[in-house]
Amino acid sequence: MDSDAEYPLGEEESEPDHPSPSEMKYEEAEPLPKISTAEDYDLGSDRLPSSEVETDTASEDDDNERFSLKRPAEEALTPRAFKRHKGVLNTDYLDLLNVDIEDAAHRVCLSGDADIKPSQLGLTSWSATEKNLFFEAMSRLGRDDLPGIASRIGTKSEIEVRHYLSVLEGTQLIRQREGLRPEIDFPEYPAAVELSQQLCHALDEAADAVSVRQERKEEQREENKWGDCWDVTPRLARKLDTGEQIAEGQEAAFAGVLISRNWLRLSERIFMNSSIPSDNWSFIENHPPSMWATTFEDFHSLAVSITRRLVQTTIFMSMSRIRAKRDLRPQTRNIVRLQDAEAAIASLSMSRNSNDFWLKCARRLRLEVHEEPPDRDRDEEVELEPLSYDEVENLLAGNDSQVVEKAPEEEELLELCGDNIMDDYILDDHILDDSDFEAPFNLSDDEEYAINQEANEVLQYSAADFPETHRTKQSLKSRVATERKQEQYAEDCDEYASYQAEADMWELLQKKPPMELPKVHEPEPVPRSKLDVETIYPLGRDWRRKIGYRSEWEADEGLETTQDA
Repeated sequence: MDSDAEYPLGEEESEPDHPSPSEMKYEEAEPLPKISTAEDYDLGSDRLPSSEVETDTASEDDDNERFSLKRPAEEALTPRAFKRHKGVLNTDYLDLLNVDIEDAAHRVCLSGDADIKPSQLGLTSWSATEKNLFFEAMSRLGRDDLPGIASRIGTKSEIEVRHYLSVLEGTQLIRQREGLRPEIDFPEYPAAVELSQQLCHALDEAADAVSVRQERKEEQREENKWGDCWDVTPRLARKLDTGEQIAEGQEAAFAGVLISRNWLRLSERIFMNSSIPSDNWSFIENHPPSMWATTFEDFHSLAVSITRRLVQTTIFMSMSRIRAKRDLRPQTRNIVRLQDAEAAIASLSMSRNSNDFWLKCARRLRLEVHEEPPDRDRDEEVELEPLSYDEVENLLAGNDSQVVEKAPEEEELLELCGDNIMDDYILDDHILDDSDFEAPFNLSDDEEYAINQEANEVLQYSAADFPETHRTKQSLKSRVATERKQEQYAEDCDEYASYQAEADMWELLQKKPPMELPKVHEPEPVPRSKLDVETIYPLGRDWRRKIGYRSEWEADEGLETTQDA
């Protein structure tokens, strides 16, 4: 929008037919849809996606030759590892998938095993559901994200969340001062389970069986709605852009606003052209990317809605400026200026341009950018190196200065240092063998050796505020040994939980593992103890309680005072 251009407004102010910007609200996002149940699928049908894709592919070769930057033909002959196969539908897996979809839609995963009772804290009452949401949100967002936790709960403010958190922290501090053991030991904290690669492949096959049927069901719905133009391929996009009639009675409103070919080229060249095979369209399908007509319709509706709102807000800003200015200058004309549009963009929290988006696009999507397109006739042994991401961003930003070289990686530093750095490590090992800190141990006993190493590390390289006596050293080693037992017990518990989870998943898939799972027995609990290294040597875990809060203006004032002094 040019600042010299004038856009006349009506001389008389009239109330617009559509609501004002302050009255307009975004619609709440609908929950994620569930996958269709087994009864909705035609289990006996082996029909694959429409054959229109295959017929279009042959006629699109000439068009794709100009735009596609595919890999050589010999690479295309290699099997595609990401090709989906239609297998047997597993209803138990489908039920598990729908449960996960519900959890993702509600942004919470409640197991139902926790026995939490409602309570009253001052004037605030906490129900069992609110407590579950509180702990679930805190485990995902951390204790410092009070706005995020409050939004996840929905019925509690940030102050109430902070109050509840301070009560929990105070209770834990009282137990520590009274010398009581914590309610939950370290091994009792649940950890993520580990699944074998064979099970992951089996889960992928079950997921393919569901996704192929679900995709075919959605394709049938699209065909019934749009007819022959339900899937906008490069060939169909060329017809839509030139205004050709697709079929009698079929109209695509988006064709008058959106250039379909450019959208498909964006997917082919940028959004789906990653250097990572799993994110590159040429490793997944044999035909170039296409888009469904419903997708174009959604983008068309979004573009029209944003444009209307932006124009409406711009007119509102312009009329407000004219009314305020006309009191002083009655000859003020009814025109829309550039600053009105900029004020409207700022009030809607919109970006003025997309420069930053495209600037980081290559790095974000892992694209390989070359100064010149690859030449198929060039010798294969001569492979040109792609531009670095810093070079691409500098060129897009219009900077002629050379890219600042990054610091060498750790491996390069080791090569530059040579063997001297290893000599330093050997020297440190000799320092640890000083007789003042040495305790008798058998070097063949790995566990005892590790305990001594950790104890010597605390004594040698930390400013521990306790006397270096033989009794202190033995106490420190005892605490280190206790913590290592707890850590080993936690690892055994995690291994047993992974074994149970993998066995349950194989049973859910109704398959047997290619190799028999090694038996993992439930670990025997270790005796609970109050001994830990934290009690005699602070490790900084309780840093929040020891840091005093200062507001921003106090910090700025202190900084200025220090500089003046």
